[in-house]
Amino acid sequence: MDTSETQDLCVLFVDDELNILHALEREMRGWARQNQLSILTADSGALALEVLRKNPKQIALVISDLKMPGMLGSDLLLQIKKEWPDIVTMLLTGYSETQEVMKAVQAGIFSYILKPWESDYLQAELSKALVVYKTQRQNEAYKTLMEEELRWAGEMQRALLRPALVKTEGVEFRVSYHPVEGLYCGGDYYDVINLPNERYLMLLGDVAGHGVKAAFITGILKAVIYSEYVRNALYSTFSPAAFLSWLNDRMNFELRQTSGLILSFLAIVLDRKNGTIVYSNAGHNKPLHISGSRLSELPVSGPAIGMKKTVMYVDNSGRLLPGDVVLAYTDGLTEVGGATGESGHDFMVKLFSSTPYSTDYHSKLMQSALQLAGQKTFQDDVTLLSAKLL
Repeated sequence: MDTSETQDLCVLFVDDELNILHALEREMRGWARQNQLSILTADSGALALEVLRKNPKQIALVISDLKMPGMLGSDLLLQIKKEWPDIVTMLLTGYSETQEVMKAVQAGIFSYILKPWESDYLQAELSKALVVYKTQRQNEAYKTLMEEELRWAGEMQRALLRPALVKTEGVEFRVSYHPVEGLYCGGDYYDVINLPNERYLMLLGDVAGHGVKAAFITGILKAVIYSEYVRNALYSTFSPAAFLSWLNDRMNFELRQTSGLILSFLAIVLDRKNGTIVYSNAGHNKPLHISGSRLSELPVSGPAIGMKKTVMYVDNSGRLLPGDVVLAYTDGLTEVGGATGESGHDFMVKLFSSTPYSTDYHSKLMQSALQLAGQKTFQDDVTLLSAKLL
């Protein structure tokens, strides 16, 4: 085996005939130097695996003979694909047994070259294989970078949106947020804001789409909702309908040059003293009122934000008894039921009817939704926001 000083990347030739290995070293030396590669050799499949295990991140290309004692080249290449799938492999052989060649093809070989080889052709194939390897590495680096950026964006979004849930003896608030797996951030907006006189503003929105674009919109919502509207309405009679009308105007202006923005939004004012809720809905899933074993939906009152330039929403009201729960959720929770063939409403009724309120209510709802749909993950962002009157 050649143990010459390795550089950043290496090419490994595997052949049981030493004269072949010497010839490959001699003929490929100039090409390797030009491409800043070191040449390694191994005279058996077993020795090649030893070399690979010592230099797994340095070896870019493996060029192997097919018929060798101990371990066939096809078996070696299958093992390389299994343990080091990023390495680009080639077959250089004087044999053409169909079954073994097919095994090499299954191993994902880049090229199949017959002996005796032509140096110019072999160098050209090695050059193309090296480009493939470097492109794969570059793509992996970009993928890792993007994943890190998305994870950071998700952490920032959580920190930005995380509400300081009110701790009171009269109401138990809970919020759970799960973006689409692998995206880390998404388009669900949620907040609970303390209003004077034991009143609480519950907000839940869902921007159409996923990922960074939708998350960016939630950042805008966070920036404008409290500072531009809620703070100025703290000591007045807070109307969820008036708030949604303002939000529709504000978002239409903010994103006037962006087409296709659709945002469903729900606003609920819970008055603990009087045991009432006042709510208004802009195209969002109907929130639920759970009273004992009775489950009822609170009606929708208007179009989603962005559907029309000017909308006058309507306030609705309801009464709460001690122990009652108000639950709002984004459609990722129930859309997963599409795989069952049931309507969204039927799936929703089955889901909520079969999952009683408990200390881990949110997690049980999400687990039940996946189980009922026969799915492993959600295909959309899922947020749950609930309040229980104590």
